[in-house]
Amino acid sequence: MSFSNLSIVSKKIIVTRLVCFFWLAAKVISWKVWLAERLFPVVPPFNSLFVHSSIHLFLFIVSLLELLALLLFPQNKLLQIGVIIIEVLSCLLDQNRWQPWEYQYIFIILALVINYKNDKSAVSIIAFIFAAVYFYSGFSKMNVVFSQSIENALTRSGIFHTSNSHLYNFLIYHIGHFSGIIEVCLSICLFFQRTRKIAAIFLILMHFLILAIFGPFGINYDIIIWPWNIGMILLLYVLFICNPAASLELQSIKKGWNKLIIVLFGVLPVLNFFGYWDFWLSHSLFSSKPPDMYICIKKTGSSKALQSFFIINKNKFLCDSNSIIINVRAWSFQELKVPAYPELRIYKNIKSQLLKRYPDMDATFIVLIYTNGQKVRIELK
Repeated sequence: MSFSNLSIVSKKIIVTRLVCFFWLAAKVISWKVWLAERLFPVVPPFNSLFVHSSIHLFLFIVSLLELLALLLFPQNKLLQIGVIIIEVLSCLLDQNRWQPWEYQYIFIILALVINYKNDKSAVSIIAFIFAAVYFYSGFSKMNVVFSQSIENALTRSGIFHTSNSHLYNFLIYHIGHFSGIIEVCLSICLFFQRTRKIAAIFLILMHFLILAIFGPFGINYDIIIWPWNIGMILLLYVLFICNPAASLELQSIKKGWNKLIIVLFGVLPVLNFFGYWDFWLSHSLFSSKPPDMYICIKKTGSSKALQSFFIINKNKFLCDSNSIIINVRAWSFQELKVPAYPELRIYKNIKSQLLKRYPDMDATFIVLIYTNGQKVRIELK
């Protein structure tokens, strides 16, 4: 089979198998987030969805089996529908499972189901999902806090140094903005046959750079994004480089239930800029805009069970010097191998559950929220 002239049917099969393989890898790595027996609170969207831990375990096992079966039989519609049902049920039991890769993979499989008899439309709407993710991911990075974090990381690493040159300092300060602009431009180029191949090549290079920085030969951090980035590299190659003419056809993506995916991936993320749609459902990835939560503990009490997640306070902006801190994002990474879902409603729920579980804990719950170009400290009431 020639990859340069890969047929639509072959593309669809390969994309399905790649998604299932890297989805399985991500779920195995993050296995604890799919179970209820853990220290990090389970946060369903409604209190009525608190269920026995055995249901979480059952859904996790069935999910792995469904994905494995779909990997072997990628064109089986019943298996595709089964994967969607199981994943949605599991995600309804804990919003921390609404990871960006989980959201993306669910809708890729949904695209296969709603376009089961139309291979061209299926491939086109999946390609649209990719273009939308890169567009909003890049757009969300065009903010001051992201640029400052990139500048600080580069200067601390010794890659760049401060200089007397105003132009040099200007470029270093705005490198975050530039990266966002480039990602947006590349996403737009994916829509056009003449430019989508070169755009895909540059996006693949971007993923290699991410792996070089965060992977085992870099800072060895955020292991959950390793399979996602490897998968994105291979999916970009199959979708946009192999036979790029048969990738993203605008006429094909407008058919039937594809409009639902267009709204969810192309329209609703705009609402995030006004505070009406979740950050991760808007592909605001690594943008420094989602809120972060910190727990400032003066008296540990029974919360000593969490002592492996305690850190010494070195930032008086967050807590007073007598407090021990839990960085909720770091706690989630350490225990679940995924970041906590970064929304205020989730943090309020986590606070409520922790105060019930450890009533003798003397703690203040702090959230850093991005507003007016900076991170602002607020105390959760």
